[in-house]
Amino acid sequence: MSARVALVTGCGKPDGAGQGIARRLAAAGYAVVVTDRVPGGVPNARQAAQSGTGTHDGLTTLTAELTGTGARAVSVLGDIGRPEDAARMVGTAVDEFGRLDVLVNNAAAPQGADRADIGETSLQVWQELLHTNLTGTFLMCREAVPVMRGQRYGRIVNISSMAGLSAAPRSAAYSASKAGVVGLTRALAMDVAGWGITVNAICPGLLATSRAVLDPALDDEAAVAAVAARGRSIAVGRAGRPDDVAAAVAYLAADDAGYVTAQTLVLDGGGLSPFPLPRPADHAGDTP
Repeated sequence: MSARVALVTGCGKPDGAGQGIARRLAAAGYAVVVTDRVPGGVPNARQAAQSGTGTHDGLTTLTAELTGTGARAVSVLGDIGRPEDAARMVGTAVDEFGRLDVLVNNAAAPQGADRADIGETSLQVWQELLHTNLTGTFLMCREAVPVMRGQRYGRIVNISSMAGLSAAPRSAAYSASKAGVVGLTRALAMDVAGWGITVNAICPGLLATSRAVLDPALDDEAAVAAVAARGRSIAVGRAGRPDDVAAAVAYLAADDAGYVTAQTLVLDGGGLSPFPLPRPADHAGDTP
């Protein structure tokens, strides 16, 4: 696997799925290019209200960590929704490592103002969500595909969301953008399969990251507790973790996944249940 090169977007936040994905791929021997719009990732509504969050240089720290383990890693800043930035980020992978085998479109717009009734959702908020979540994914794919076609090999993994598959209140802009990612994934897979390129989407449910809680009244400790409480209503009994997403990406990115394309992988721990879920404590006679 030492010859493979991966580019992962949205890696600035230390608790985000992007960093988990980059670590997993680097550990598997990939050279990695990690990107974000700003070094620490763009803060969501809660982080912005608490000021100071997101000002760290997450990309530099991650790159130093990876290279310290012997991996090949570089970072690059850019807005995936801008054509020139998308071209520069893909170009960095090719310039630094000579090829690009895996593209993981993980970056997503910060949340907050978009979580509103449609009558309270401004056109600006709608456009910002589409700019990053959908247009950015399209632009990164558009830049990566010619490189991968030239190699007759490629893996594209788009991180969508369960909000793009199921009904979610007060999230018209977010849900529409993530549903668009699923549609883009399926259509693009048909266009590039003949060149040995697969295109798949992952739809995570609740993830225990800073994106999960937007209430500015909650500090970090309270936010963690809130996510854990929600996780207890999921079939597996917990919220998802960045490592869960990373494991799914690693499978879809592997050579052995060459027969898997145009698919949407639901990654939600069995989903939220409105009913009490049976747990081992309810079955005293069970043996461990």
